[in-house]
Amino acid sequence: MSNPFRKKTAAATRFLPDRQPDLIEWMDRADCDPVKLHNTYRYFPVINRLISRWCAVYRHFIRPHLVHGTVFRLLDVGSGGGDIAKNIHRWALHDGFRLDVTGIDPDPRALEFAHAAEDQSISNGGSTDVAKGHNPDTSGLRFLQTDTARLRKKGETYDFVICNHVLHHLPETDIAAFLEDLAALAGFRVICSDIERSAVGYVLFSVATWPLFPNSYIRADGLISIKKSFRPQELREILPDEWRVVRQFPYRLLAVLDK
Repeated sequence: MSNPFRKKTAAATRFLPDRQPDLIEWMDRADCDPVKLHNTYRYFPVINRLISRWCAVYRHFIRPHLVHGTVFRLLDVGSGGGDIAKNIHRWALHDGFRLDVTGIDPDPRALEFAHAAEDQSISNGGSTDVAKGHNPDTSGLRFLQTDTARLRKKGETYDFVICNHVLHHLPETDIAAFLEDLAALAGFRVICSDIERSAVGYVLFSVATWPLFPNSYIRADGLISIKKSFRPQELREILPDEWRVVRQFPYRLLAVLDK
């Protein structure tokens, strides 16, 4: 008797069987629509909260190793609009820890948005925190236009180094050098979060985002990102031996290095 589950699994595997790393996301193009780009950065906090789930990553991979009374440093590589760096900084403060966070991105458009959003948060007290009666503390939070190679050359080090949706952007020939930079910059742990390429995930994201996030690149670039992303075994094959792959719900992969 045939197994219907096996047939469905085989059919899903035939869809998106291989990575398509040569695709270019719209927001990475120099001539992309500036309004759509701004809206994409503006919607990122929602997407990252629901899909990237950095709150869970912080709880399981960062917070248990923080110590009261000690200043720790975290580097967010490819920080984009800055929402992940800001959230991790805020969560640590809420938990009573001192975690200085630096976000870096080579794209000046991303840094412009991150700085503008930071200034707006300071001027109005922070829209999210005001509702809770809190005044956000932005000391120990900064954004720089630079890259890992330059920081490494300067001899910078951080306790934690993280990145979100960076690995699938890189040509495979550049990944080894990038991971080497991250390892050199980290004193304790590196966490690279990315998408797990999946036919089911592709369909779910396509359907769920179709009526949402208007006039932005969220849906178009999200679908391109899935096509460019790794499956677990593919990611393991390009990681150095000391790295490990952790699967997360929904359709997430973490590449983790413990120093």
